Amino acid sequence: MKLRLLCTNSTKGSASLKLLAATLTDRLGYKVWRSIISKSNRDNVKYGHSVDKLTQYRWFQEQGIPALEFTTSDAKVATWLGEGSVVFGRKYLNSSCGKGIVVFEPPEAAGNWETCPVYTKYKKKKREFRVHVFKNQVVSVCEKKRRKDFDGERDTKIRNLANGYVFVQAVSNEPAGLRELALQAAQISPSDFRGVDIGYNEKADELFVIEVNSAPGIQGSNVNKYVEGILSA
Repeated sequence: MKLRLLCTNSTKGSASLKLLAATLTDRLGYKVWRSIISKSNRDNVKYGHSVDKLTQYRWFQEQGIPALEFTTSDAKVATWLGEGSVVFGRKYLNSSCGKGIVVFEPPEAAGNWETCPVYTKYKKKKREFRVHVFKNQVVSVCEKKRRKDFDGERDTKIRNLANGYVFVQAVSNEPAGLRELALQAAQISPSDFRGVDIGYNEKADELFVIEVNSAPGIQGSNVNKYVEGILSA
């Protein structure tokens, strides 16, 4: 049965999906289409189909998966700030790359913070990983590292491109249990392609899930790794 990349309206124009479709077309010898419409005579592989952050946090809690502590309660936020904890407010429940995250730091933010649909308590981490999962297999593990040529303000709380962080393929001393935790967390999303962001507190030797991306960026050598995962599934 021929392959078809089943996407959503918001992900059909994704550069990652276009590159994946082109690579699969070359490898398989027939045109692999991107479509928002499923066809019964095609092997429909899902890309996108996101799950909002609040639903993710609640599901992680229900499943006993170590993840960020969250709340929707202003009273709880006040308690966290009063205890000296940094709090992240998420203005958007469906976003990526740190978009819509507001950082509230005590004591300045105590009693004065922006209302958001969900908040998470900041958890210290020495390292942060993105584990790429296709269906039920890990296809790649990357680590977020700061570019050596980045001269902007150092901010390790939000590790995104704007703060000088990039994904590095060569991962050394991979924490035990990283891949298993990613596979557990990935089950929250109906997408077949998932990028699971996981923090690692080295001092406590503790892994925890930050979020699951249902339309992860796919580029460089990760393209072929996903293709191999698709062809071997």
